[in-house]
Amino acid sequence: MDHPPFQLHLEPETPIELGVMLRCLGAIGHQFEVFATAEGLTSAKDAKLLVSSVKPGSIDIGLLPDLSTLGTLVAPVMVYSAPVLKFATALKGLIDKFKKKPEPVGITIKDCSDVANIVAPSAQSGGTQTIHIYNAPVYQPVVHVTQEDAKIIQANALEMKALLEAEALEVVQRTPMILYGMDADAARTAGARSPDKAIIEEIDPKHRPVFFEDEFAGLKSEMLAGHDNPYKRIYFVDVKVSRVAGRVVSYRIIGFHGSEEIPDEEDD
Repeated sequence: MDHPPFQLHLEPETPIELGVMLRCLGAIGHQFEVFATAEGLTSAKDAKLLVSSVKPGSIDIGLLPDLSTLGTLVAPVMVYSAPVLKFATALKGLIDKFKKKPEPVGITIKDCSDVANIVAPSAQSGGTQTIHIYNAPVYQPVVHVTQEDAKIIQANALEMKALLEAEALEVVQRTPMILYGMDADAARTAGARSPDKAIIEEIDPKHRPVFFEDEFAGLKSEMLAGHDNPYKRIYFVDVKVSRVAGRVVSYRIIGFHGSEEIPDEEDD
């Protein structure tokens, strides 16, 4: 493809270590996976961002979505323009959060790792890196990072990662959970908000958003299968408890051990 829709442009002052460059591209690819899944374009396992070209000198790496990840869209303009612009904008929003110490709400440990890896080429090898999207007949910059920017962003991302990892150690096993709201759509594994909410009185009397670890996304359908009214059941789950400033903000389901009907008051 002469003009790949998404381009990573680097102007390093010194050669970039191969591992650093590969981790940068891998992090962009993972963020595309998260984006494509959240937008309903495809499943996580099918979301692919492909390297279409690499040019020498200042480094230009052309990237494009695998056509099969975009469902039934067929016309090239329809396939690339809107999704790529939206993805690039979302990536800019994530990177910009780390230009100063961010609030941890809506940021995952993997987001922190990805951002640190994306800016690593400039942080380590100097120069600048820019993410462009192709808007015929020219490329337009969406993200521009200098070495100074990259070092600040990377430091903030790694600091936030350490904080989130410490908080993620709180795991409660086989705790009873009652649903407060459960959307019929697929389990939410990423993002800042979830339509699914539940009460785990053992942890917090208030209802909180519920997410699912990537590898446990199928638990949602398993939990809801075969029950006419899931709101009249108690679910026994393993959860990671997410807190901000000591306050519970969400639960992440990592295990399911069955359910039973909520007993009537006269049965207590």
